[in-house]
Amino acid sequence: MGAMPQKMKVGAAAGFIGAIIALAIMAYNWDGSSDSIYAVGLDMLVAMAFFAAAGTFMKYSPVQGSTMPVLSALAIAFTIIAQIYGAFEIWQTIILLIVGAVCLLCAACPTVAGWVDGNRKV
Repeated sequence: MGAMPQKMKVGAAAGFIGAIIALAIMAYNWDGSSDSIYAVGLDMLVAMAFFAAAGTFMKYSPVQGSTMPVLSALAIAFTIIAQIYGAFEIWQTIILLIVGAVCLLCAACPTVAGWVDGNRKV
């Protein structure tokens, strides 16, 4: 049980940044009409996925180390789905995919998975 790897902090920061960006896009997409509900719902789904990915990088992670890349990949998948349904503009999608890739790369690191499995309280 050594010191927390630096990649854990980078992954958590990337997850929180992705969630904040998705929440800002959600607020921007809301125009008060019922037509904007679909885009707002998809934006909220993406924000939730990024918050979940960020939560896996905390000191006492609630998931196993092998689950961390799955949650980061889900954030990327939800971003792509939201783009397909028109909830994001292309430049917003590119930014969120880059942030999601950083999350995924940090989560896929064997040091991070080993550290999380060693410190996880069941």
